Amino acid sequence: MLKILVPTDFSPEAKNACLYAYEFARYTNSAILLYHAIPLPIAVTDIPFENYYLDEQQEIDLLHDSFKKTILENNLDPLMVEVSAAVSSNNNISDGIQDIFKNHGCDMVIMGTHGASGLSEVILGSNTAQLISQAKIPIIAIPASYRFEPIYHLVYASDLKNLSDELAVIIPFSKVFQAVLEIFYFDYVGPESEQLMFDAEKYIDELAYKNVSLRVKKGNLQMSVAENIKQQIDPSNTQMLILYRAEHSWLDNLLLGSNTRKLVMEPSIPIMVLPKNPVFAD
Repeated sequence: MLKILVPTDFSPEAKNACLYAYEFARYTNSAILLYHAIPLPIAVTDIPFENYYLDEQQEIDLLHDSFKKTILENNLDPLMVEVSAAVSSNNNISDGIQDIFKNHGCDMVIMGTHGASGLSEVILGSNTAQLISQAKIPIIAIPASYRFEPIYHLVYASDLKNLSDELAVIIPFSKVFQAVLEIFYFDYVGPESEQLMFDAEKYIDELAYKNVSLRVKKGNLQMSVAENIKQQIDPSNTQMLILYRAEHSWLDNLLLGSNTRKLVMEPSIPIMVLPKNPVFAD
């Protein structure tokens, strides 16, 4: 059973991500771990630090109550999914998420693309790039108003340079849904392009999973990578975009630059970002 970490700050966007996570978990027979980061207090008086005690159990109860209310408001049964909760005191939300992920044996993170208070710093600010580009954890970013749909079409944007290793992770995910996996390659007519495409087609033809295809797109040098991707995706026929981050790849440049705001902040469909070596529970 997969365990999905769902950070929340109780904002509408975070609650929508909770709803998506619930339906995703129900569809995949997964469990959910809700997480809320309690900001560390800054002492401005002579009152000892320990007197700023925050009741973690109350925070955990609040997480459960909020989640249950969200599910019931959408005429769903909260008992259909196994749910637990955790809190920690951490002013660095990205670090808090990674610590909880590791300590609780999680397999992926599902979180909203907008939010308030601390979580908004992860999604709206530079911490987005920090979390995605440095953390060795799979992350699915959910648009603010997106509702879960059974996944039958995945788009995976790749530079084809580590195709076999990347597909070794992505194909098992595709199999869960028996989804079509369409690989987008943007051809900028570089010296390696022809060989990369030839090798990719040969490798795909030999795969046991036959719902994989390569679609070559002509890369527009006047547009950013993010803009090229967004222009080519049909949101009405695609349930998720997958980006696989290898170290020092084109995706590093994408995520660490201003394009993050265009691609991650304003997605029309969920975006899964996989690190070079995804960490999954044993």
